[in-house]
Amino acid sequence: MTGQEVPYQTRHVRFVDQLSLVATQSAAPTSRRFLRLALSKWQAALTEDDVLLVASELVTNAITVTGVLPEPPAWNELEHIDLVHVRLVGLPDSVVIEVWDVSDEPPRLQRVGDAAEGGRGLVLVQELAERWGSYRTTGGKAVWAQVAVRPPLPTRPPRRERLEGGAVAPPPGPDASFLRRVRTGLDAAL
Repeated sequence: MTGQEVPYQTRHVRFVDQLSLVATQSAAPTSRRFLRLALSKWQAALTEDDVLLVASELVTNAITVTGVLPEPPAWNELEHIDLVHVRLVGLPDSVVIEVWDVSDEPPRLQRVGDAAEGGRGLVLVQELAERWGSYRTTGGKAVWAQVAVRPPLPTRPPRRERLEGGAVAPPPGPDASFLRRVRTGLDAAL
């Protein structure tokens, strides 16, 4: 699936975090750490496994087409280094992972045999994402995947104790010391 537009409307964006990486072997694990922190900050950790797997595939593909930097560059070579950019966009019911690279070739879904050791990345992305695609950018392309945010699992309400005579005890009241600390903190902030 490819397209020529950003996969979301700006007015629906709730959160955005972005990271630029040098195309090295450490870029994929670094992007996973970045995304894990962003999802935690957004309180969207329930999507973490799918997002990290999709992002790993997209970043690995971007590094491959960008070309892995073989050794640390000299100072005068720094401005000529191609970067891979990773953006995580939080929408009301999903997150979008966008990965930019320097190639203008659109990604191709490959069907590989059981014995192949690679080439299944976009098949995995297709399975985990609600939808995915790519669009051209100045100097390359962006490949994106949209992953649904799963609602939290329902929790059982706390069991109430039964009092003598079968009456149900009222739920516990608020923690007074906690409320005092919150009020003290708020008063200090004002």
